[in-house]
Amino acid sequence: MANANPEPEKETGASSDMLEHVRSKEDVEIRDVDARLQELARAAPPFYKNRNLLTLYLLMIPGCLVPAVTLGFDGAMMNGLQAVETWIDYFGNPSGSILGLMTAILSVGAICGTPFISPLGDRFGRRWGIWFGSAVMAVGGIIQGSSVHMAMFLVSRFFIGFGLVFANTYAPILIGELAHPKDRQVVTSLYQTSWYVGAIAAAWVTFGTFDMPNEWAWRIPSLLQALPAFITMVGVFFLPESPRWLIANGRAADAKKILVERHANGCAGDPLVELEYAEMKSVIEADMATETPWKALIATPGNRRRLLLMIMLGCFSQWSGNGLVSYYLVQVLETVGISSRKNQSIINGSLMIWNWFCATGSAFLTAKIRRRTQFLISTAGMLAIFAAQTLCAGLFNESNNHAAGNTVIAMLFLFYTFYNLAFNALLYSYPVEVLPYPIRAKGFSVLMFCGKAANFVNALVNPIGLDAIGWKYYFVYVGWLAVETVCVYLYFVETKGPSLEAIAALFDK
Repeated sequence: MANANPEPEKETGASSDMLEHVRSKEDVEIRDVDARLQELARAAPPFYKNRNLLTLYLLMIPGCLVPAVTLGFDGAMMNGLQAVETWIDYFGNPSGSILGLMTAILSVGAICGTPFISPLGDRFGRRWGIWFGSAVMAVGGIIQGSSVHMAMFLVSRFFIGFGLVFANTYAPILIGELAHPKDRQVVTSLYQTSWYVGAIAAAWVTFGTFDMPNEWAWRIPSLLQALPAFITMVGVFFLPESPRWLIANGRAADAKKILVERHANGCAGDPLVELEYAEMKSVIEADMATETPWKALIATPGNRRRLLLMIMLGCFSQWSGNGLVSYYLVQVLETVGISSRKNQSIINGSLMIWNWFCATGSAFLTAKIRRRTQFLISTAGMLAIFAAQTLCAGLFNESNNHAAGNTVIAMLFLFYTFYNLAFNALLYSYPVEVLPYPIRAKGFSVLMFCGKAANFVNALVNPIGLDAIGWKYYFVYVGWLAVETVCVYLYFVETKGPSLEAIAALFDK
């Protein structure tokens, strides 16, 4: 008698074929819906004609942008403090590995915080993730400004780093998940430009206090680092929660209410909102039907590619040579004969202003230029400029060519023009696009871990390298930038255009 049941192998094969067919059909449907959604988004009025949407974007300034302000403040402050005589005397003229530890300890705190990012924000919401991180940073800033010895200063910076990763993860995620589809690319990219707002403030605050004859020359900037965190702790609750988080946590009606109020100015039945909500709900509920443990990051070819991109983006954002200037500008300037404390402070402040203009312009360019193009121009440009900077530094040190030494200063400004084009504008907006909702927080945790780990190595090694071999240390970054350029060309994926849900289908097809 013939077996009434099909053979297991055939059943598995048939199920696999049917599953692939269903996925293929779903991908086609998502692309069709997304094409219509993008068409409606382009036809939507600009944000300044939608009162509720304009209000939302303005509320993002105190509620979301401040974490990046804190990080930028820290980099410029540590640069500035190295030119403050009372800080140098109080902590015993820190240099080499000690100076590196004072800077790198912030990254240690950040690394220790990364395992807790996803559980907090996925369970309690994006806003609570931002609030918790800001609260820890505020405590760290107060301890930093009150430090009476080296150990206390180090502990304070550990706290700042620990809190920073929570706020710096969920702020760009919340921006990307709240923004109108028409504005998402630019609005999310503008987040990281606020790094330079903090850097400008710190650079000029330390310039204003650097010649004070007492400890307040460094305590004032240190205490002010807590101010942005206090602003965020209040401002974040004037923002609505992420509609995507609400859908994923069984509050779809609340999510739709937010979309109607903010994206359609309260107009119920708006075609764009109806389509936007339907796409979010169908994709997120399907993705959340199964658990997403950490191993989900390597479970599929699409997720493995996303994981590789997060690792590369985290490392490249810190190892492109920017770490030399972000925390050790004083030592870089000394390699080309700029030893005046006042001139070092002026250059630090001027560079931060230039960076803010470049970063803001780069953020708006994201609406015009493809992602891979931005990354390729950025890495190739940094490689060319850093090679020229190394040559000029060599001419100054080996041949006493003062013109070449002055050219290095100009090269610093040009270098950051290319750095900001991608690694400021796209550092957080690109991951929001690359990572689908179920693994978005986990993917950001990987990005933060790799970025802070790379920054830790930077902060610890750079002063030692500069002390040991001076300008020749630049050759390390010339070689690494060549590696970055090749990796961007081979592995980075284009994400410009589609909705966040449609981009997920692009990776997983």
